[in-house]
Amino acid sequence: MENSVPALFYSNSGLHGELLYSLISGSIPYQWEKAEFGKQRHCLPYYFAIVFDGSQIPGTQHQGQALNFLLTLNHPKILLINHPPNLSDSVSAQIRSRGIRFICDSRSSQETLVERLRGSLREDYREITGAPQSPQLTRREQEILAQLTSGESNSVIAARLHLSEHTVKNHIYNIFRKIGVKNRLQASNWAKLHLEGERI
Repeated sequence: MENSVPALFYSNSGLHGELLYSLISGSIPYQWEKAEFGKQRHCLPYYFAIVFDGSQIPGTQHQGQALNFLLTLNHPKILLINHPPNLSDSVSAQIRSRGIRFICDSRSSQETLVERLRGSLREDYREITGAPQSPQLTRREQEILAQLTSGESNSVIAARLHLSEHTVKNHIYNIFRKIGVKNRLQASNWAKLHLEGERI
């Protein structure tokens, strides 16, 4: 895929952090790396975005290892997820003063977290890497691309859409060329990232 620049996920070392990382890395098809609080600080410029699990941030206190570490991070795109819903005004102000963006708090559903994070990451990736906006796919190309995400063969897609198999092959070739991918798996991942609001 085009997104060869990785994103970094910060969380604690426990089961909670592992589960959250599995959810995010399995739902949002970017290259992901995971680090525990306090680590990887010297490598931050290598990542296009930092996603920070805020579950360890105290809601009303100024101290706390996770909060202190968060406030020392120096990166233009830090996204805070899963933070306490009752953050005090002073804690929120400290975080905002560092340019950190609030994505969702711990009351959010998994679907909301993934949807909001996916949208923010997409914007950040385009801005930092100069990746182009989504190419213009025809309605038919979008239909075929949506079928590719289910793993169907060309013959099944052709029958389902009342097209010849040759026509489907031509459309798939054009889709690959337009979105800059080389195979069906990459096309499927691209569709899940860029077309979820339309077809997927």
